[in-house]
Amino acid sequence: MSETLRIALLGAGQLGGSFVLALRENGADIHVSAYDPSPNHAEELKSRGGVDVVCTTPEQAAKGADMVLLAAPLRTYRALVSSVASVLDDGCIVTDLGSVKGSMAALAPLIPKAHIIPAHPIAGSEKSGASAARADLFKGKLCILTPDEATDTAAFQAIEELWSLAGADVIAMPHQVHDQIYAYVSHLPHYIAFVAASYFHALGIRISDDEAMLQQFLRISRSNPRMWTDVALENREALLPVLGTYIALLEHFATELRAGEPTTGADKKLLAKTLLPRVLAASLISSVSLYEKQSGTNLRPFGGAGMRDIVAPAAITPEADTEMMSNHATEMAEMIEGIIPHFRALESLIGAEDEPALYASISQMVEDAHALITPRN
Repeated sequence: MSETLRIALLGAGQLGGSFVLALRENGADIHVSAYDPSPNHAEELKSRGGVDVVCTTPEQAAKGADMVLLAAPLRTYRALVSSVASVLDDGCIVTDLGSVKGSMAALAPLIPKAHIIPAHPIAGSEKSGASAARADLFKGKLCILTPDEATDTAAFQAIEELWSLAGADVIAMPHQVHDQIYAYVSHLPHYIAFVAASYFHALGIRISDDEAMLQQFLRISRSNPRMWTDVALENREALLPVLGTYIALLEHFATELRAGEPTTGADKKLLAKTLLPRVLAASLISSVSLYEKQSGTNLRPFGGAGMRDIVAPAAITPEADTEMMSNHATEMAEMIEGIIPHFRALESLIGAEDEPALYASISQMVEDAHALITPRN
């Protein structure tokens, strides 16, 4: 490896851009060649000092690199690695930023002479693109590396040191454990937010700036649909059972509420805005608790801001909300029964691996989420 670390950045968005900006700010001696299918992203990072050379192909960026950083959607990994495999030097480190680590393990046959070090920084936001990149994004945040028995020790240590330099707290675990944990604490919360936003939109609900709880609860519903389509499909083996458990808990809530006294006459929009987030949050908390009991693993250290946003409604005015739910039990049961098919549809598309339909569905949910806080024509 050369004295100056030569990095090929494949994907010049929020996470990849933040990583190279953080390294620069903290004194790393690096040279960054960047490729992005949207060249303006790489050009913007170059204008901010994060990139030295903007490349027109992945191969041009990766030629002569000491390290290739995959900072692109998960389902582009195989194509990107296939395109650069012939130009990689022996011993080149290939690492990434994705939230499904099994995706990286599957690349090994394509690049047998490279050192694969999967990494997942627990950071980011619903924003995307180079404009969202910032040097302090990873400061004090967790970064998980997922080595296996074949991982090169020196390569692992090199990536560990870079993430520490970027400000992250680094730990390691098997990729199977990582993917199971993040199905609960990251992936499921995002799909809850997508479905909730779309359901609210269908009810004609609007969210004002002063409705802080709803703003927080729905923040991640405006996340990148391409990214979250890829996550769902790449981690489907772990995610589908998690989603099934969540749906079963919602069905249990509805059954319990159905057993209450018949109620009518409440404002449906008010009930949805006030109580539905609490039910969705409580079901997520219950799902996580079941996994913790079964696995003996405490998931609290691994949850990011998205998880905190989704569970937040469970802690707001619990006594008043419980009384309100009791007073409108059957109406709430109907509402829960109304949202369950949306989760079932998502489950079906993921199970069928229907990428075009899943992407279209999530894209529509994200569009609905934006419409909740923008004027209607």
